[in-house]
Amino acid sequence: MKETKEILACVVPFIVSALMVYPFMAIVGANTDPFMWERDDRIFYAICTGLYGWALFMRVNFARKGQV
Repeated sequence: MKETKEILACVVPFIVSALMVYPFMAIVGANTDPFMWERDDRIFYAICTGLYGWALFMRVNFARKGQV
């Protein structure tokens, strides 16, 4: 059970960030279908998702260790 919580604590921030960045990219890419976005739009989406996911992961990890 502890391993499952560790895995979820590592994966969920990136999933949440991907869902949060998607509406913004739907506006930038001018289409809700990611397959219709330009290559540059998809790269920008991946970079933003990674950065926001990493920031959220660091926040969750910091709070989980009780350093808040």
